[in-house]
Amino acid sequence: MNNTKFIQTGGWPLNLERLEELETSFNIFNAFGSLAGNFSIISGCETIGSTVQKGFVYIDGELLEFRPAVVSGTSRVIIIEEAVSRPFQNGSVKQVYTIRYTTFGTSDVSWAWTDFARPIETKLLKGLFDGIAGSFNAITARLVTAENKLATIASGAQVNVQSDWNVTDVNSDAFIKNKIAMLSPFLRVSTFFIGNPAIDQKYTVSFPTVNTSNYLVVAGIKVNNSSQWDLSNDLIWTYGATTATSFELYLREIANQTQSVTLGYALIPL
Repeated sequence: MNNTKFIQTGGWPLNLERLEELETSFNIFNAFGSLAGNFSIISGCETIGSTVQKGFVYIDGELLEFRPAVVSGTSRVIIIEEAVSRPFQNGSVKQVYTIRYTTFGTSDVSWAWTDFARPIETKLLKGLFDGIAGSFNAITARLVTAENKLATIASGAQVNVQSDWNVTDVNSDAFIKNKIAMLSPFLRVSTFFIGNPAIDQKYTVSFPTVNTSNYLVVAGIKVNNSSQWDLSNDLIWTYGATTATSFELYLREIANQTQSVTLGYALIPL
């Protein structure tokens, strides 16, 4: 910033140039208003009742005094210039000074009071920036996590694919790889009519091949005529001689009664 050295000996040269230099030095203070931004309330201008009090505002690169005025929702800020004249030594009166200030009013050039705002105090910015930095770091961490996750998704991958267990086309989006083979627990489920067994009787139960003789026969005796239940509840059975196409059924009729029964059986692989 420019400065004037007043304290000197030898007769200080006070003239118009020195005074203009002083005004030039003062004008540099207008630059501070840009820190707050255009249409900023630099200080004062508190509203008491319906009046905005004295203060200072910044408009288009110039720091200006604001003089008290009654405010409304449509108030507009204008700049007023007042010329100050003084008599010269030769007796003439000329303008020597211009007073510029703002207030509410009507003019060809004006600005809405609602556009003016107070800036944040610079001493509060550190805490604000610290909060922003913390939020920024948290957001950055979440973005990195999301990017890493997205990097694991193959190009062209689809969403909401309806997988189908029965699809066998390996090129289909619904195809399921590495399915576990789900086999029926039974090699065969069927029936064998016995009729009226003798006291001791052996039957061969034959069927289409089940490709193994290593199985368990799970069976039950069904009474074909429920009214003969008391004649058919004296049967004992076992089985043996299992092959891929048959097994032998061994029956013993304890009471040797006339009856009609059927064997229901299932073959479970071992």
